[in-house]
Amino acid sequence: MTKSSFKVDTRLAYLLSENYRSPEKALKELIDNAWDAEALSVDITLPAPMTGEAIVVEDNGSGMTLNELQNEYLNVARNRRQRSGDFTPNLKRRVKGLKGIGKFAGLMFAASMQLDTWTRGKQTTAVRRNKFGRVALVGRKRRSRLPTWF
Repeated sequence: MTKSSFKVDTRLAYLLSENYRSPEKALKELIDNAWDAEALSVDITLPAPMTGEAIVVEDNGSGMTLNELQNEYLNVARNRRQRSGDFTPNLKRRVKGLKGIGKFAGLMFAASMQLDTWTRGKQTTAVRRNKFGRVALVGRKRRSRLPTWF
């Protein structure tokens, strides 16, 4: 028997992001992601009107290794709760992520998204682009995090 697998067009990211039809909903989703990463603070920097500068969402959540980014974050529709439970490991927060598609929220109003994440002293960067000429969105995890649990 020949093994076969589905192929997914990159257009799926746009279709999934249609759940976030306003920048406010998309920003809320990115803040929810920071909550699930056990961030203690989230900073949002908005550009001056009509400049096309990036919107920056920065938090001090747990961050991801390259392996976690590739195998968990970029895994579309991954059921985090099934794998890791309903609560975050250290702060015991109820996890907000449900469907594994919130990562596409920013693509509804951004031409590209860049995720810079630091954990265990290493930085990982992922960039996602769409075909629409809108502002850039940058998500960052700060290098320092207090308290530290590892």
